Amino acid sequence: MNTSVDDKRLDPDTVELLRGSLTHLLAEHDERPLADRLTELGWAEVVEQDPLTALGLLFDLKGTTLSPADALGPALADQLAAVTGDATLASATVGLPSPFGESTATGDTISDIIGETISETISVECAAASPPGEMVAVIADDRVALVSAAGLTSHPMVGFDETLPLIRLTGAAAVVRWFDADVATALVARARWLLACELTAIARQVVVGAVAYTKERVQYGKPIGVFQALQHRLASAHAMTVGAAHLAAQAGFDGDPWTAMVAKCMAGQTAEHACTQAQQCYGAIGFTWEHEFHRSLRRTYALDRLFGDWRTLEHEIGTRLQAGGTVPRIGTL
Repeated sequence: MNTSVDDKRLDPDTVELLRGSLTHLLAEHDERPLADRLTELGWAEVVEQDPLTALGLLFDLKGTTLSPADALGPALADQLAAVTGDATLASATVGLPSPFGESTATGDTISDIIGETISETISVECAAASPPGEMVAVIADDRVALVSAAGLTSHPMVGFDETLPLIRLTGAAAVVRWFDADVATALVARARWLLACELTAIARQVVVGAVAYTKERVQYGKPIGVFQALQHRLASAHAMTVGAAHLAAQAGFDGDPWTAMVAKCMAGQTAEHACTQAQQCYGAIGFTWEHEFHRSLRRTYALDRLFGDWRTLEHEIGTRLQAGGTVPRIGTL
């Protein structure tokens, strides 16, 4: 008897229970890595049963709570282990793109023959959301290099969002193993899908918050939400958020690099657009540290930069469409 995909999906009641548990984990102040706390929750079994729902929900709640906990690193390590068939890689640190440059093997590869041993090192430039373990998987020249963390130097990165801890990893690291382009493509696609889920959730929360504010703020004896100019702004942001959410869901279902790229592009643009429209609703109070809006704005810009900001991806999408001469179909779009 064949088991359909729907038979493996988590039922609505289980999803709601999971939502409550994950929200608590992401909101609590606990210095332990999120991966360890998820293990206590039986996360591996949940993801094995329904990875689309489980991972999509986790990153949706990451965007809703603006949690600083590292969920992306462990998720990418699990993906690396899955696509390579090497379960030990689930404990590796996956290097995130660095704003200072890219890791590279071209021109910086050193091969020294010592007896019968070939020692190869590459120039590493990446980021991580937590201190690295023994091994770091780095995307370099469209491949993935598994390198020893022993040769890397760690520097705290003080970025636009100070609540999102990132560590800069640099140095010449010894290569333990190379993986081909298919592995790199799978990692990037998974990262873009998960980030699309998180960015879309931020956009949704921003719109909800702005709508609530327009009902409370009164000018000329009326709530500002009755003014069409603000209604149009928030309606535009809401419409984009709904579309971006559907694209993110489709990217998870397809597991396709093209869909993931389009979803990440749309999600980044949507989150920025939502913040722009919300800022117009908040007015001066939206620029203050006392109001929480700046947290969503800062997180949006920080996440958008990972694995391609929306403007860069938009250009890449256009270039590929011109070169191919056809528009790939995404779901029912």
